[in-house]
Amino acid sequence: MIEIRGLHKSFGSHEVLKGIDVSLPKGKVLVIIGPSGSGKSTLLRCFNLLEVPDRGSIKLGDHAFEFREGARISGKDIIALRKATGMVFQSLNLFPHMTALENVIEAQVTVQKRSKSEARARAKAQLEKVGLADKADSYPHKLSGGQQQRVAIARAMAVDPQVLLFDEPTSALDPELVGEVLKVMKQLAAEGMTMAIVTHEMKFAADVADHVLLMDDGRIIEQGSPQEVLHHPKTPRAVQFLNRLHGKSEE
Repeated sequence: MIEIRGLHKSFGSHEVLKGIDVSLPKGKVLVIIGPSGSGKSTLLRCFNLLEVPDRGSIKLGDHAFEFREGARISGKDIIALRKATGMVFQSLNLFPHMTALENVIEAQVTVQKRSKSEARARAKAQLEKVGLADKADSYPHKLSGGQQQRVAIARAMAVDPQVLLFDEPTSALDPELVGEVLKVMKQLAAEGMTMAIVTHEMKFAADVADHVLLMDDGRIIEQGSPQEVLHHPKTPRAVQFLNRLHGKSEE
């Protein structure tokens, strides 16, 4: 489904990604963890070219890109790739002047070119799936943070993506609202949705991930099953990070 090879990305003189190799098979869940500034969100944003890499290659389904100095990627190709992905951000970025239903309809009509009636039916089905059928006519300011994020998931799912990308989707939520969003994501994983997720929710990662990447300073320092990476890390830096995350002594 997704193959990334030799990915490099810099912002000015700061190299954020230093040669990343990632594979994500269809129907699997990849979870990316690591300290702040490790490059994990930048990597995720490269999946759909919200950030364009400097070097390396990306293949997502039938879409293949090679990045090198002087190479140009057409806007048409970028749009085609983005149509194959759905993305949920940490910010609750719904259109405030649209109802929940209208938010889920919008991308279907403008990007997928669906008819209003087809988009409405699809939007209603997705809102029901995330448990918000009764909030279809509510505006974002009337919804809790968890409800807004579930609307964002419904919006991402409504365009029938090949892969869903989540960039710390619960980090902006109050702790008591995190569970309702993770429940929806677990349901999608159980249904075989291909997903790449940046998160700090370690229990969720352990429950849902097929493969975990632990990044630090622009590189992958550990990868493998949740059991291997989260419970039996091999490198001192991984042990240090996980201990700090769980509030354990490093002695």
